[in-house]
Amino acid sequence: MIAASFDFGVTWDENDRHTYGVKVWEFLRGLRERSSFAETGGHVYPGLFDTLCAALESWIPLHPFVLRHVVNAIFGWIGIVYCGRLGARLFGPWTGVLAVVLLGLAPHYFAASMNNPKDLPFAAMAVMALYYISTVSPRWPYLSLGSAIKITISIALALNIRVGALLYLGYLGLLVAAIVVADRCTGAQLAGIGTAVLLLGTIFWPWAGAAPLTRPFQALAGAAGYAWDGPVLFNGFEYEATRLPWYYAPWWFIISTQPAVLVGAACSILFLFDRQDRWRRIALWFVASFPLAIAIAMRSTLYDGVRHLMFLRPVLVVLAAGGWTRLLQRHPLGRFRNVAALVLAWSVGSVLVFDVRFHPNQGVYFNSLVGGPAGAYKRYEMDYWGNCVLQGVEWAASVAESLDTTVRISGNPGHVVLLDAQRFPRVRFISESENRHHMYIKTARGLRSEFRSVANDPALYRVRTPDGAVLCSVVAGPSIGELGNSQALVTDSVR
Repeated sequence: MIAASFDFGVTWDENDRHTYGVKVWEFLRGLRERSSFAETGGHVYPGLFDTLCAALESWIPLHPFVLRHVVNAIFGWIGIVYCGRLGARLFGPWTGVLAVVLLGLAPHYFAASMNNPKDLPFAAMAVMALYYISTVSPRWPYLSLGSAIKITISIALALNIRVGALLYLGYLGLLVAAIVVADRCTGAQLAGIGTAVLLLGTIFWPWAGAAPLTRPFQALAGAAGYAWDGPVLFNGFEYEATRLPWYYAPWWFIISTQPAVLVGAACSILFLFDRQDRWRRIALWFVASFPLAIAIAMRSTLYDGVRHLMFLRPVLVVLAAGGWTRLLQRHPLGRFRNVAALVLAWSVGSVLVFDVRFHPNQGVYFNSLVGGPAGAYKRYEMDYWGNCVLQGVEWAASVAESLDTTVRISGNPGHVVLLDAQRFPRVRFISESENRHHMYIKTARGLRSEFRSVANDPALYRVRTPDGAVLCSVVAGPSIGELGNSQALVTDSVR
C-alpha cells in the first residue's frame, strides 16, 4: 500500500489540510496562540492526521504531499487490520480473513487510503475503536482497566480526526447499558472514559481544546448541517448539495460497493435472527445503519459520493464476511456451498482485476448495477478528488523530457495542478491569467458540461479508464507553438 501511494496525485482539500496541520504543529510547540484558530468553517475538523504529517516533514526527505500519501496508506492498512480483528472476534477467524481480503480489495477504500486525509483516517480509527468496544465483557467488571484504556485511546484518536467519533462514545454507553446488572454501578467508569476521550480527543484540535467538554458537540451539530450548496451530479441530474434526494447516500453505497460485499451483507440479514451470533449481528447492523438513517433524517449535506460516510464501509465488510462464512460453513446443502464458494471467488477475483487494471484510479469504481465506470460516466461524480491530474502532469513531464525543455502548464483546479507539478523538475505551473502556458489540464468533475468538454474538446492527451470514461484531458495552451507541431504531441492513452 505504501508503494502504491506514490502513484496517486494531490487531492482537492489536501493543501488546506496541510496548512492546517502546520498551524496545529506550531501551536503544540508553543509558536502559535489558540486564538488564531478562528471559526471559519475549518474549525470543525480536528487535525491529528495533518499534524502528524507536518511533524514528519522535518524528519523524512520526501515531497510533503508524497509523504502525506505514505502516512495515509499506513492509516488505511491499520483499518484493514482492525476490520479483520473485529470480524474474527465477532464471527470467527475465517470471517476475519475474509474481511481483510474484502476491505483490502474494496476500490473506494483502497483509493481513499492513498490520498484522502479526512475520511479514510477516521474510518481506520473508527473500526479500531469498534474493535476495542467489542472487548467489553458481559460479566463484571465489564470494563477492565486495560480495556478502558484501549477504548479511551482509540476513540480519542478518532475524535482527533473527525467529530463523528462521538458516536462511538454513544455505542459504548448503549453496550454497557445492555449488559450491566442493577446492583453494579459502572456509571463512574463510563463518565471517566467519556471525560478522558473529550480531553485527549482535542489535543490536536486547538479550537475545541478551549472548551473540550462542550465544543466537540457544537462541532458535531455544525458538521451535520454544513451549508455547502454546490452542484452535485446524481443519476444524470444536477442538484444542489442541500437538495439531494433522500436516497442519495443509500443508492451510492449500493452502486459503489463490490458485489461480494452486497451479497454477503444480504446473507447477514437473512441470518440476522439465528440464535448463534444474532445479537452481534443486530448490534453491528445498528452501527452500520444508524449514522446513515440520521444523515437522511437530518438532511445532512452530502456530496462527492458517500466519502463522508466512509467509516461505514469496514462495518459493512465485517457484516458481509460474517454472512459469507455463515453460509459456507453451515448451509445444509453441500452443492449449494460449493456454488456459493465459486460465486465468492469470482466476485473477489473480478474486483482484484479491476484494481489492477484501473490503477491508480480505483476511486471511480461502480458495479454492474449502473454498468461500471463507463455506465456511470456523465451520470455520477467520478474522480471528484482530482487524483487523475497527476497523470496529466506526468504526460506533460514526459513531453518536456522528450523535447529537452521546460513545459509550462496550468489547469483547474489550479492548486492541485501546481502541487502535482512540483514533483517534476521540467514542469512549471503558471497561472492561467498570465496566458503563457503551453498546456492546460481539465478535469471532468461535477457539471455535465465539464464532462462533455473534457471528453469532446480537442485534446493533446486524455486520461481514460480502461472501459472508456474520460477523467481529464490536457489541451493546448496559448503558447503551445513554442513546443513545435502540437499535432505530433497528441496521444489518447488509456491509463
